[in-house]
Amino acid sequence: MKKSATMIGAFLLLIAFTAASVLGQPVRNGDDVVWARDVAGATMTLDGDFLEPEWTSAEVIPLVWNQPHGVPGDGQKIEGNPTLADPLDGNNGNLYVLRDGNTLWLGLGVDDVSVGGGRGLNAGNWFFDGFIMAMQDRSRVNLINYDDANNFATRPAEFIYGWWHPADTLEGGLPVPGIAPRFFGDYGVGFGDSMNAERSAEKQAVLNWAYTIDQFGGRSNDDAQQGIGYRMEVTIDLGLMGYDFSAPGGDKVPFGFALQDADYNWPFNDSQFFVSRVWFQNQWANNFNEGVAYFYGDPSVTVNSGPAPDVTTPELTIPSRGSFLAPDIDGTLSEGVWDALEPAIYLQYKATPETMAMNKATVMKYYHRWFRPDINGDGNAAIVVDPSLATAKFFFDGDILYIGVDVADQAISGLSAENGRDGIRFTMRQVDSLETDHTMFSRQFDVYIDSSGTLQYALDAQTVRQVDPTAFEAAVGLKGASTAADPTDVDEGYQIEIAIDLTKSLGYPPGLGDGRLWLSANFFDGDFLEAMGDSYAMRTWSPGERNQEAVVYAYLNSATGVAVEESETLPERITLFRNYPNPFNPSTTMRFAIPESGEVALQVFDILGRQVATLNLGTQPAGSHEYVFRPDGLASGLYLYRVQVGDANSGRVQVSDVGRMILLK
Repeated sequence: MKKSATMIGAFLLLIAFTAASVLGQPVRNGDDVVWARDVAGATMTLDGDFLEPEWTSAEVIPLVWNQPHGVPGDGQKIEGNPTLADPLDGNNGNLYVLRDGNTLWLGLGVDDVSVGGGRGLNAGNWFFDGFIMAMQDRSRVNLINYDDANNFATRPAEFIYGWWHPADTLEGGLPVPGIAPRFFGDYGVGFGDSMNAERSAEKQAVLNWAYTIDQFGGRSNDDAQQGIGYRMEVTIDLGLMGYDFSAPGGDKVPFGFALQDADYNWPFNDSQFFVSRVWFQNQWANNFNEGVAYFYGDPSVTVNSGPAPDVTTPELTIPSRGSFLAPDIDGTLSEGVWDALEPAIYLQYKATPETMAMNKATVMKYYHRWFRPDINGDGNAAIVVDPSLATAKFFFDGDILYIGVDVADQAISGLSAENGRDGIRFTMRQVDSLETDHTMFSRQFDVYIDSSGTLQYALDAQTVRQVDPTAFEAAVGLKGASTAADPTDVDEGYQIEIAIDLTKSLGYPPGLGDGRLWLSANFFDGDFLEAMGDSYAMRTWSPGERNQEAVVYAYLNSATGVAVEESETLPERITLFRNYPNPFNPSTTMRFAIPESGEVALQVFDILGRQVATLNLGTQPAGSHEYVFRPDGLASGLYLYRVQVGDANSGRVQVSDVGRMILLK
């Protein structure tokens, strides 16, 4: 055992969340955050009329054609009759948001003189008025169908409400004039259900709705009786979807919302017909393709509490380098700055909920997907014996974003093709460019290992380097005796260091502007074994796989830094530092400090709380210590550990907080 307070202290990560740093962070309200104010005990009636006075205090999401939208995912598009530059009756609505305890109340008011729908949702035929919403469903962690056909651990629940009637058999393909809208999705009716389909009691407990249109003088699916619009009210029991807004600090729900508008199709008028969509962060019902928004709720934020609190906390805070030296981009995460940082991203094929929960960003904890390409024609019958784990750490220095990736992998393939390679992709939004649909342009930075064990660049990593090699730099280092493209050995894995000049690669101004960064990660793992029939490949991503998909809202915080702590001051209580490396194989170093001398024991537990190892370290003096832990007989997985100081027989025992470590074999 080694004992050095200075050595241990030098690796501490000091996160200084000062008032100045919080005030400097961008406000997210209205951009990707909306407060669901509690109605404070008021009685709400689900009738589609918005008559309660509480609606006047609701937060509002405007959904208007050609109105400037938020970043990164808001947008709009034409879905029918692109010969018209703009709709004659523009897509124009407001979504009002309230909450009654754990019940979410949504009110949608839409200005629309031509209201109606159709029978199909085929490509090019989303011809209906109504809305499309994705909402993360925490209650449906997919552990039963944990297979390759269901390539997700969780997914958003689908909510589609509008004048779409696929079960209608009226000749001509249009719904009956005056027909009511229908609600489809996880808690509505099925997409192929008959017109008289009934929902289960479980679905009715979660979701209910009401609408009004006739009082405005119009009739759906009948342009001979045009009105001025429609209103919809929807209630969703978020408590049954795994949320709890009564908890201290409240809760938040990842979602995306789109307003669909179809005009002049009842009867069809080719000079006026137009179908458009306007969305808030995401336009689809079963994913978060463009971005992710959040409903926030807190017991203290009500219709009577005044202005809603500003939300400045990002999904992921990326610190500055602080006083550590900048690392050499050599593919080894050996510098002190890397050791001081905890991983922010964990990616693993069919990751357990425990592993997913270690991701820093909320959406990454609940939106984790994978794909298994069939590389040998066996229909993916080969057994995955090594679901490799990749972790990523982040910090920045000036205009440079540094990323350190550590991968535990027993078979490094050396393949260049996406289906079978070993490497990683980081997708990030370009801040100085908006696409035609008003969303931000994305770049995909791919790096992978070739058959010689050398790092290669692909997609935008390669493109930006062709213009300026300093815009994106990376290096790989194979761990231990690992080799590439040799199926006869057992590898340990590899590390990748990346330095991205954000001004040259993603259009940031010098100084990084407001410091916002949007990113996602996609991990590639190909395991080619001695028998091709035993080989397999995997891709795992969170929250987005490719271009224009979900991203994490991160903040490059210059007031939060990685700094060196040299103090010899004894702690007031047992202090547990991060073990390193983590994940690990075959050993990891546990570090801790104790306020006074005593009998010390390191206790290790499995995720069920069973003690699986006890390391009696004898009497140790006050100060900082470290111990190399080599598990004997333990299987791969997540383990908890703590430090105990004192004599259990005398009753004078102190224990530390619990640490977490991942063993990979």
